[in-house]
Parts: sequence; C-alpha cells; structure tokens
Amino acid sequence: MKKKDFAVIGFIVVLGALLSYLWLAPSGQPAPQVTFNDLEGKQFNLEQLRGKPVVVNFWATTCPGCVLEIPALVELSQKYAAKNLVIIGVAMDYDPESQVREMVRQKNMTYPVVLDSEGKIAKAFNQVTLTPTTFFINKNGQIFKHKLGEMTHEELDNTIQSLIL
Repeated sequence: MKKKDFAVIGFIVVLGALLSYLWLAPSGQPAPQVTFNDLEGKQFNLEQLRGKPVVVNFWATTCPGCVLEIPALVELSQKYAAKNLVIIGVAMDYDPESQVREMVRQKNMTYPVVLDSEGKIAKAFNQVTLTPTTFFINKNGQIFKHKLGEMTHEELDNTIQSLIL
C-alpha cells in the first residue's frame, strides 16, 4: 500500500472513532441539572424528577420529523403514566412562543412543554442543534440513551419499556 492509502485509512478510522464516541458518550452520564418553565408557568428541574424515568424531547414546530413524533409521545405519556414516566417537550430557542402554543393546542400535547428561549437547556444537553433529539434518563438521573432524529412509535415504546425496567 502507498503512504497516501494509509493516511486515508487512518483518517477514516479516526473519524469513525470520533463519531462513535460522540454518539455513545452521553449514555451513563449524569443528566444535566436544568430548570424548566412550562407553558403554564410551572417551574421544575430534573433533580425533582429523580426516581422517575424521564424523556426529554427537543423539537421544533417547523421540523416535520418532530411533528410526526408528537402523537406517539402523547400516547406513550398516557400509556406509561402509571409507571411515573415523565415526557418533557423542549421547544427550541428559534421557535416563537405563539407557534409552540398553537402546536400544543393542535396536537393536544398533554405532556409538559417548555420553551428554551435562551438556548440554555439545549446547551446543557451538549449543544443540541438538530431536531428531533431525544434523551432518555433513568430513575437514577443518568442518560440511558439519546437519539438524534425521528423515532417511530415502536422505537419510542421499546426504548421507554427498557428505560422503565
């Protein structure tokens, strides 16, 4: 092999390792201690939710994949309410409050929705910039799994079942 071939292969290996680290690193790490303010003005934080499984879903009204996930999140929040599951929808900082409120009304979003108007929550979760991005936090306050991109109803349900066990 030529020196150039080794350099290309080395670059690919390093890039793959870096992407794997970025994809897998948050699992098992403590969830950031952030404070949420929901649309009704109620303030709460993740520490108060310790002992409960939590799903934090970063979304935007203009994100087609986010909008497609909403019915599944609504249904699963109701399905697992008896298991103390808490789902929190975090609207991104670029989403106007009026649009968020209208989407909540249209989609009958029964789980807490919060505005991240200053981007502090996304920053605390390691610079969330793409939506949807979903974090699954176990009862001990650790990130169990995170997923960048749209999840199917089945994928959400299976992950929540694993989180609850």
